Amino acid sequence: MDNITVGSSDAEFLAQQAIAAAVESNWEKAAKLNRKILSISKDNVEALNRLALAQSCLGKSQKAQKTYKKVLEIDPYNMIATKNLDKLTKSNGAKTNGNDNASTKFKSTTDNYDSAKLFLFEPGKTKMINLLNLAPPQVLATLKCGDQVLINPKNHSVTILSTDKLYLGALPDDLAHRLISFIAGGNQYDAYVKSATPKMLTVVIREVARSEKFINQPSFQNNQSSYLESD
Repeated sequence: MDNITVGSSDAEFLAQQAIAAAVESNWEKAAKLNRKILSISKDNVEALNRLALAQSCLGKSQKAQKTYKKVLEIDPYNMIATKNLDKLTKSNGAKTNGNDNASTKFKSTTDNYDSAKLFLFEPGKTKMINLLNLAPPQVLATLKCGDQVLINPKNHSVTILSTDKLYLGALPDDLAHRLISFIAGGNQYDAYVKSATPKMLTVVIREVARSEKFINQPSFQNNQSSYLESD
């Protein structure tokens, strides 16, 4: 486990570390850092929201719901807590209706969400990318790891949308042109949020079906620095 060595009670410094941990999907570390911030400032809404996100990504949906409710006690109109609590509540209700164990790992907007499988690197089939021309921070702040997003190819660009059809960002031109060609030729792709902050959105794009036309042609170049490797 990562050691967190901070000599001062600088909440801002801890927040930067917590955000960095979340970007790397190191949710255990992110949770620990945010709890440390809360030991300094118990009503820090931003830290509470980050902690709830980490808890949900660790499969602790009941704890995440409790944390989001605490945010709403402090700030009843907090959009991040409101939207994510609604998602968690609906997910937990679906599990109960299906007679699933309440401790089952939290599932995001996809019914078959499995983080280990979802973020597993497959050469030529998986790509992790930071989006460009991002949506406003208040939109990005409602996203969390594992949320499915939509790939929206146009004539000369590819945008990424939420499942509610809200614009989130765009792919770089070189990748966009490549995907436009492959999608037009019959390939199929899914995309998911890897990490999200108010200033950055990283998504994972995965090839789920390859057409006969491209049967021997990988969707993505084997560039390890650009790909998401398995945890």
